[in-house]
Amino acid sequence: MTGYRNIKSSLDLHLLDRVRNHDKVYHLAVFERDDGGYDVLYRYGRRGSTLRLGILKGGENLRDYQTAIRLMNRKEADQVRGDGYQYADGITPGVWNDLLATSTATHNIQQPPAPPEPEAPAPAIGGNGPKSWFW
Repeated sequence: MTGYRNIKSSLDLHLLDRVRNHDKVYHLAVFERDDGGYDVLYRYGRRGSTLRLGILKGGENLRDYQTAIRLMNRKEADQVRGDGYQYADGITPGVWNDLLATSTATHNIQQPPAPPEPEAPAPAIGGNGPKSWFW
């Protein structure tokens, strides 16, 4: 498989239709190849499942970035106008990590620990028990 240096441009789209039970994501990205060319890749599928990967038709081993970006924008317009997808930045974090070199990918970033939940004291029931509560 071709190695990629970095992502030059990307966008995330989301389709949510509760009537038809659709909860889909569509990701597009322009990758810079190790040899200096560009590929326009996409990933799509139901949110939360394993996404399918592909290269746009005509989007493989392009020599200039402007051609790659035009191809990506054309596919973006098809998805937004035709299928009803909406823009949703960051809907699937790390979607491209497996394609980048391990030095540039963010596989094992440590998240800061969540602050501990405050402990609520047990409610105090006054009096001499249930007999004194009502009279």
